[in-house]
Amino acid sequence: MELTAKDWAKAEAIARELAHDVDRNELGKIVSYARRSRDVGRVIELARGLPASGYVRSGRTRSYLTRIADTLQNNLAGITDGEQALAILAWAFRLMTTYQTELGTRKAQGRKSKRSG
Repeated sequence: MELTAKDWAKAEAIARELAHDVDRNELGKIVSYARRSRDVGRVIELARGLPASGYVRSGRTRSYLTRIADTLQNNLAGITDGEQALAILAWAFRLMTTYQTELGTRKAQGRKSKRSG
């Protein structure tokens, strides 16, 4: 799907709003769900419900999920096409990764290589 200028603006807004202080993996899980459901309403409903769910393991995760839910609610409002929403979210995830790398907030410290047994 080809994104319009408005779609690109939404993807960029989502990425920039979340890049400073949200774990991108939490957004990635929502993108994965969007890929399966292709339903904007269900994606937003999931995002709104996650902060209060048993899935949350810490206050930090709850904060990430609340920020994601608010950001998606604001930026995906009015979109009814699941493919369009998925494209926006997927690009937001990619852009967020880039922005976090540029900001120096995305690091792989503490991760072990699978090769180093």
